[in-house]
Amino acid sequence: MAARERFDLVVIGARCAGSAVAIAAARAGRTVLAVDRSAFPSDTLSTHANFPSAVAEMQALGALERIKRAGPPECREAMVSVGSIATIARWIPVDGIDYALCNPREEFDQALVETAREAGAEVRERTSLVDVLWRDGRASGVRLKDGSREYEVDCGLVVGADGRRSMTAYRVGADRPYRGSRNGRGLAFFYCDDPQVGRPGQNRMAQHRAGRTHTLVFPCPGDRMLALFMGPAEEIPDFRRDPMGMWDKMLAENPIAAARVAGATNHTKLRSTGSVSAFFRRSSGPGWALTGDAGHFKDPVIGQGMRDALRFGRLLGEGAATALDDPVRLDTTLIEAERRRDRECLASYHWGNRESRAVEPSDLVRHALRSWGLTGEPAMAEMFDRRRAPHRIMNPLVGTRFALGAALRSETDRRALAAEVLDTLRTDIAIWREDLTQPFRSERRLRSEWPDYDWPSAAPAEVSRPEVTADADALEQSIEAVAG
Repeated sequence: MAARERFDLVVIGARCAGSAVAIAAARAGRTVLAVDRSAFPSDTLSTHANFPSAVAEMQALGALERIKRAGPPECREAMVSVGSIATIARWIPVDGIDYALCNPREEFDQALVETAREAGAEVRERTSLVDVLWRDGRASGVRLKDGSREYEVDCGLVVGADGRRSMTAYRVGADRPYRGSRNGRGLAFFYCDDPQVGRPGQNRMAQHRAGRTHTLVFPCPGDRMLALFMGPAEEIPDFRRDPMGMWDKMLAENPIAAARVAGATNHTKLRSTGSVSAFFRRSSGPGWALTGDAGHFKDPVIGQGMRDALRFGRLLGEGAATALDDPVRLDTTLIEAERRRDRECLASYHWGNRESRAVEPSDLVRHALRSWGLTGEPAMAEMFDRRRAPHRIMNPLVGTRFALGAALRSETDRRALAAEVLDTLRTDIAIWREDLTQPFRSERRLRSEWPDYDWPSAAPAEVSRPEVTADADALEQSIEAVAG
């Protein structure tokens, strides 16, 4: 009879977050098994815009050269426009990286999997999680399914990197988020041939706002581009019924975007979703952790998902690798990794919630873009690349200056401006307070968050969720006390 397998870590999911965990832990000398229900290369729904801080994470993982083999254009400028008003800025370098990339997920994820294998991790494709195994109140292994065969693997740590609809989260009892916000925008996108190849401004990450829809254009490998429409979620059924009719409608409403993509050909099938609610799940416990979209998801309108999956997957793998031989130290390390993720992500979470409100660009937004465009200040690029938090860039002093400037313009609706300033001030006060106090796993809803959000559950009807014992609950509480 074959001996039962044992690894230091088992990672469920081998895309951005899972491969990052596997690479970091394997390079630290740990035995790692990563499994994924898909076979690579394969696609997954993603906007896959990666700004310099995300590209720097690819570099830190040793995957950048593989990712660049597909030939993605190096985009050194960011552009945000509202009609004829625009701000264009060059990215500020991060670890020597001064460009953004946009790779379709088939080639991107394949490069990560190859890097994980090179680092020493074992990656098994077409393999899915059936259940998490428990011993003395701790996650101690997994039951996996490969085709019709089920088998068990022991480990010191189970990491769920299996996306928003995480089976790992369900199996450890963390399926229901403790905090979230309903999205106002959906997303619908095509790949198509880029009609502006070789022309000035082609290699920009661009967001063109008109009406209630943001149109985003990202250059891709092979002289292709991603054209993404993020408008009211209720319009997604219209995109699905008549994709090219909605393409024409969106461009008719947004002349600046139309000028950028006019003449595009060879469109792929539409990809779309109307459900992208943001959330935080409890992401650590005795012998288990969640990372990537399994633990935290923010609205894709700000393009932060892949960056955070790579970064916090890497940090989790690096931290866990040093502590696996001591269960109490390991669980303390997992909680600290969760705290760090939340500390670094809360500001962008609130920004995404605000950007997800499908409203027309206000006079205040127009004046801010106009001012940044005139001065050359890279404020929007800094927000998208997480150089500075949005509420710190648009702090009360700057916000007041922009509001006064907007009020002096004859076309401004001053009553609407006053209402927006008051709402923004109330929201910012709550965000500043949270930023200063750093509450952990807070369930308090702020003004940026919309209630009644839907959350993606992996709960199958035919199986029941395992109970977490009182001993496990007590152990986690003691670990949290040690962690502060």
